[in-house]
Amino acid sequence: MVAPLRFESVRPLVRYVDEDVAVIDTHFRVRPGLAAEDCRPADQDPRPAVVVHVEIEGDSGFFDEGDTPMRLETDGQGSVRFELCAPHRWWPSGMGEQPLYTLKIALLADDEPLDEQRVTFGLASVRRERALGHDFEPVLLVNGRICEVRDVLVIDQADAAALLPATGESLLLVRDHYGDQTLYDAADRAGILLVQSVPIDENGRPSDAVRAQLDRLASHPCLAGYFVGHLGGLSDRVADAVREMDPTRSVFRRFPVDPVG
Repeated sequence: MVAPLRFESVRPLVRYVDEDVAVIDTHFRVRPGLAAEDCRPADQDPRPAVVVHVEIEGDSGFFDEGDTPMRLETDGQGSVRFELCAPHRWWPSGMGEQPLYTLKIALLADDEPLDEQRVTFGLASVRRERALGHDFEPVLLVNGRICEVRDVLVIDQADAAALLPATGESLLLVRDHYGDQTLYDAADRAGILLVQSVPIDENGRPSDAVRAQLDRLASHPCLAGYFVGHLGGLSDRVADAVREMDPTRSVFRRFPVDPVG
């Protein structure tokens, strides 16, 4: 039997969603990783064997569940993919409703429960494209429809407790700090899009904190992308790190106009 394992992070990413189907990859990391006492003989796979149990509940009474037997990587990482039919998509305020789903993910080994976590997420595709043609500026597409942004509101740390705008025609830029859960939860339910800026690190290594923050924030449907343009020469390195961890969203160099790469 494997040593006791606990979830360190759970990060659902919406890889595809339209009116018919949604594809979600849930990345997770457990601790501890593979310990020496977990190793099997050399002729056997040394990685811990577990069953990942997933349950999905929706605001409308939707429920589905499934089990995935798998072997964890030696660094404790794993992922499971599942699909939802006829998904209820999340929209900015004024474009539609803001339905949310609850993901329950559990680890089992030798039929024994090890740990479980719950994450709330929404089904939205937010990307930036030249949908009007190459002669026009890029626009934000939410679930394939143009989202007209009339204002960009900047949220500094001192503003995080302020009221969110009541219109979906505003886009919030969370600047110089990582938005807390209260802010993102409120934006999810209010239908307000946010762009998270990657703060400047005092040691010049902003990418060190990126993984932990993306694990925490990536499940929020209100998150439209990440802003790295203020990081100077570090922008490319941080952008690469962000894209590797969350390939589903845009990384902006000049906000709100140009995504990186």
